[in-house]
Amino acid sequence: MKNVTKEKIMHAALENMSLHGFKGTTTKCLAQLAGVNEATIFKHFKGKDELIHEALELEANKIKSEIDMFFHTTHDNIRDLLLAKFEFIHGIYEKYKPFFMITAKEMGSKELNFLQPTIFEYITQELEKEIANLTEPKIPDEEISAISLIANSVTYIKLLERVKDDLYGRPTKQHMDNEKMVNMLIRLWEK
Repeated sequence: MKNVTKEKIMHAALENMSLHGFKGTTTKCLAQLAGVNEATIFKHFKGKDELIHEALELEANKIKSEIDMFFHTTHDNIRDLLLAKFEFIHGIYEKYKPFFMITAKEMGSKELNFLQPTIFEYITQELEKEIANLTEPKIPDEEISAISLIANSVTYIKLLERVKDDLYGRPTKQHMDNEKMVNMLIRLWEK
């Protein structure tokens, strides 16, 4: 029962922070959302900062585990890898939407400093390793880093637009087809 209550509190914290940010999240509000007494929060956490840190760290670790599983599946070529990556990232966003909304909303805040590497840095590192494994003959590390950075930058921009759309309730403006993006990336790389 103790872990279920703690999970409910952390879930409430993520949901609330995604809408109201760190400063707009109070323990009183979290207690109400989680359906617990405010004192119960302090039985599980020293304070709001520890709660925020633990909730975000748990979500980041879940996401990194899913990233690890994704990059340990076999991809036949770089094109298939990039297409699968774009789909995977969009699925991860939907599954962990409050986390991404918080990290976009609170970008640069001290509360996020512990998330090193960031999710996108982690994805870039894993993508670089996978591209290096798929390229024959071996290509220079700078080219691998460049294609990984470009692919992740495009994904990041699309996700930031989705976050803004979700935060402000507006229709999505970015409608670039994943297949077209991958074809463009590969053409740039092959030049």
